[in-house]
Amino acid sequence: MGSIKRSAATGVATAISAVTLIGCGIEGTIQDYDTVSVWPSADPRGRQPIGQLTTQSKVTVKCITRGHVDANGMGYGDTYKIDFKGGEGYIDTSTSILTDDGVLAPGNVDEC
Repeated sequence: MGSIKRSAATGVATAISAVTLIGCGIEGTIQDYDTVSVWPSADPRGRQPIGQLTTQSKVTVKCITRGHVDANGMGYGDTYKIDFKGGEGYIDTSTSILTDDGVLAPGNVDEC
């Protein structure tokens, strides 16, 4: 009987841990060899970067924002909303981010 209670408690603890990780975002490291600009908004047009990330910079991807194109064909692509050592911002989804489960794909990230 005691082992069943321990198994149930372990299962509940594991479920709570998974929910906590999902709520916090997906942790990973930048794998690009070029510098990655961090933007203050999902729409970088007319703005200056608020930070630069290099290879092995640690980030937490919170969600994905879909790009937008206006009637004139001007716009921006999909971006990840991230937390990084310098704060919070947005990076292009073409950025290679390595997680514990492999390279992050935009389809594996919830929309903002």
